[in-house]
Amino acid sequence: MYSIRNKLNYTIMASMILVLSLTALFLYSRVAGHVEHVFDGALFDKAHALISLTELDEEGLEFDFAEEGVMLEFEEGDNLQYYQLWEHGEELLIKSPSLGEQDLPKIGTELGQHQFADLPLVDGRAGRLIEINFMPRVEDEDEEDEEDEEDEEGEEGWELEIPPPKPITMVYARERESLDDTLFVIGLTIFGVIVVVLLLSGFLIWKMVGSGLSPLSNLAKQVSQIDESRLDARLRHAGAQSIEIAPIENQVNHLLERLQSAFEREKRFSANVAHELRTPLSELRTLTEVAQIVPDDREQVDQFFIDVRDISAQMEKIVVTLLELARSEAGLLSSDPEDIELSKYCDEVWHQAVNGQTTCKRLFKDIPQDLVINTDREKLGMILTNLFVNAISYSPQDAEIQIASAIRNDTVVLEVKNASMDLKPEDILHMKDRFWRKQKARGTLGHSGLGLTLVDALAKIMKLDVSLQLDNQQIFMVRISGLNSSLQR
Repeated sequence: MYSIRNKLNYTIMASMILVLSLTALFLYSRVAGHVEHVFDGALFDKAHALISLTELDEEGLEFDFAEEGVMLEFEEGDNLQYYQLWEHGEELLIKSPSLGEQDLPKIGTELGQHQFADLPLVDGRAGRLIEINFMPRVEDEDEEDEEDEEDEEGEEGWELEIPPPKPITMVYARERESLDDTLFVIGLTIFGVIVVVLLLSGFLIWKMVGSGLSPLSNLAKQVSQIDESRLDARLRHAGAQSIEIAPIENQVNHLLERLQSAFEREKRFSANVAHELRTPLSELRTLTEVAQIVPDDREQVDQFFIDVRDISAQMEKIVVTLLELARSEAGLLSSDPEDIELSKYCDEVWHQAVNGQTTCKRLFKDIPQDLVINTDREKLGMILTNLFVNAISYSPQDAEIQIASAIRNDTVVLEVKNASMDLKPEDILHMKDRFWRKQKARGTLGHSGLGLTLVDALAKIMKLDVSLQLDNQQIFMVRISGLNSSLQR
C-alpha cells in the first residue's frame, strides 16, 4: 500500500527540483557567460589601448606605455597587472616591471587574431590573459616637418629611414579573482533563490494537496463506517462536489442500494424458504402421527403414501428450482441452442404440464406450423412448463390459455395469455420476486412462488427478454422476445 498524498507530494517536488535545477543552470550559464564576456571585453580594450601606444619610427619601436610613472598598475600596488611583447613571437621586446625575472606564457596566435586563456599569475593569484598578434603602427613622416634643424645641419645630405614593421605578439594578463567572486555571488544568489522557492513551494504543495484530497479522505472515512448493519447509510458531502469524486460517491451509493436490496431479498428468501418447507414438513409429521393411530386401516395407509408422495414431490420441486436459480446466478448454466419446431414443441410441453391434472382448460395456438426457432430446448421447456402450469392454476374455470408467435425485428416474439382472477397492476412489479404469490394462493399444493423467478433467470441465460403485462380486461400476458427463427423447408 502507498499514500496518494505522499506520492503526489514527492512527485511534484521531484519535478519542481528538476525543473528549477535546469532553470538555475540555464540562468547561471547565461549570466556567467555574459559576465565573462564583459570581463574579456575589458581585457581586450586594455590590450588595444597598449597596442595604440606602440609605434614604429626611424629609431625603432617605441612603447609609450612603458615609460616610468605612466601606468602604475604594471609597476606597484596590490592589484598588479602584466604585459610582455615579442617580435616574431620569439625575440623578447619588453615586459612589465611587475613580472620581474618571470615570463608570461605564449599561446600561439595568428596575425590579426586574439585568444583568451586562464593562468596562474607570478604572485600565485588566478589570472586571465589575452594574446594578440599585430603589426605595429608606423609613424607618419609628414608629422616631422623640420623639427630637428640641428640634426640636419650636422648631418647634411643623410636621411634616416623607418625600418619595415614586423609582427609583434603581446600578452596582457590580470587577476580574475574579481570575476570569480562575481560568479560565486551570482551562483550563490541563484542557488539561494531556488532553495527558498523550493521550501515555500513544498509547504504550499503539502497544504494544497492535502486540501485537494480532503474530499477523498472524507469519502474514505464515511465508507469505513459502513458495515452490514448500516447498509441504509449513504455517502454525503458538504458544499459543492468535485467532478472527480462525484462519480465515485454516486457509484458507491448505487452499490449500497443494490447491497441493501440484495440483503433484504436474502432475508425474505430465508423467511420464505422456512415457511415453504415448514408446511410440508408439518404435514409429513401429521401424516406419520395419523398412520401410527390407525396402522391397520388399509385405505388410510394407502392415502398416507399418496400424500407423502405429493408432499415430497412439492419439496423436491422447491429444492430443484432453488438449485437451478443458484446455478444460474453463479453462471454455471449455459445455453445449448438447437432447431425446434415451435408449434409441435408447444403441444408436447402442454401435455406434460397437464399430465395428471384434472382440467377442462385448453391451449389455443397461433403459431405457424413451419416456424422453426433456434434455442435451448431444455430451458425453453422449463420456461413454457412454468407458464402453462401458472396459467392453468391461476385462471378462472373454463378459461382459455392462448399462445401466439410473431416476427418482429427478425426475431420471434412468443406471448402466453390467460384470464386472471385477482391480479392488480401493482402485483406485476413483484411477480418475478422469489416466493411471491397472492395471499390467498399461498399454501396451494404444487406452487412455491418460484416459477416466474426461474423463468426470468433462464431467459437471461438464453439472452431473452421476459415482460409481464395486465390489461384492462384482466388478461395476464407473458411476452418472451429475442428468439432466433428460420422457416422450415
